Amino acid sequence: MISRPVATAPRALLLAIGPLGERAGPWHISNKLIERGYAVTHRHVLAGSSPVQALRAFRACHDIAQYELTAASDYSIGFAMAFAAIVRRARGRLAIAGMNLSRRPFRSGVAPLDHVINRIFGRVDLFIVHSTPEVSQFLHLHRLDAGRFTVVPWGFDLPDVADPECALPNRPYVAVVGRNNRDFATVARALDGTGIAGVFVGCTQPLPSVDAEIIAYESLPFDQCLGIIRGSLANVIPLNDSSRGAGHITAVAGMALGRPHIFSDADVITDYLTDGVEGIAVPLGDATAMRAAIRRLTDQPELANQMGEAGRRTATTRLTNSGFADRTAAVLLPVA
Repeated sequence: MISRPVATAPRALLLAIGPLGERAGPWHISNKLIERGYAVTHRHVLAGSSPVQALRAFRACHDIAQYELTAASDYSIGFAMAFAAIVRRARGRLAIAGMNLSRRPFRSGVAPLDHVINRIFGRVDLFIVHSTPEVSQFLHLHRLDAGRFTVVPWGFDLPDVADPECALPNRPYVAVVGRNNRDFATVARALDGTGIAGVFVGCTQPLPSVDAEIIAYESLPFDQCLGIIRGSLANVIPLNDSSRGAGHITAVAGMALGRPHIFSDADVITDYLTDGVEGIAVPLGDATAMRAAIRRLTDQPELANQMGEAGRRTATTRLTNSGFADRTAAVLLPVA
């Protein structure tokens, strides 16, 4: 009798930022990998500064050479994953399932060192970004191969929503929630004289003096942020510029809550929101156009409801965690 070696399942290592016990990052694709016969290992990387996260991720990749596929959920731990693969001579495929620039990039300004950084990122086989402009940003930043990029819009399942325990205006208000790349000042100017209030969460910048009631918080629990958005006239996503991705989770959450949107006409957010469908797009930094959008939704409640319901349909049919997992797996599994 001729004996044949027993086939072993291919192994996948998934790295994500988060506290122990939290299933996050690329782990939503676990079942898809398991369905394809992979033995999946999950490892946490505790949050910290980008260098600290990278060091922790490098340590978590101590056995990366044993895996046919390794996927990371973040720019910094993706860099560490690629470096570990080079140092440990791993031959498996690498993917970063959440390539974004929510923090400062790994860039020194010293040409030889930046060349090394670029070479390390070049070890990655697949980069998944969440908006179209991020592709060109990373191509320019790290001189990467455009053929290794794919855009998968962010998925989000609405968690528990809490009634806000903080002070809120006793009048209709718009909500602005988020820190990254937000232009709170333009919204403040847009509210001037409208009789509409504003609730800003994540605002750490000085605001102009205006004739409007504005309540600003540096930080609030996420479930209360969702409660603020739920009670708003509109969810506003004002961006400082179009060079950084921002507002994706806030947009999907606002749509899931059935709120109309007023958003900057920048392609970092228009992968998610369509002008005239889920809300109203306004030019970057244009307080006059934003004021007109606020008044339009105030004066036309049927339009506001229509846009809110359109957003809810978009969120629940296209932008769920399950949908995100399906789209991510569709591009990741061929790599595997």
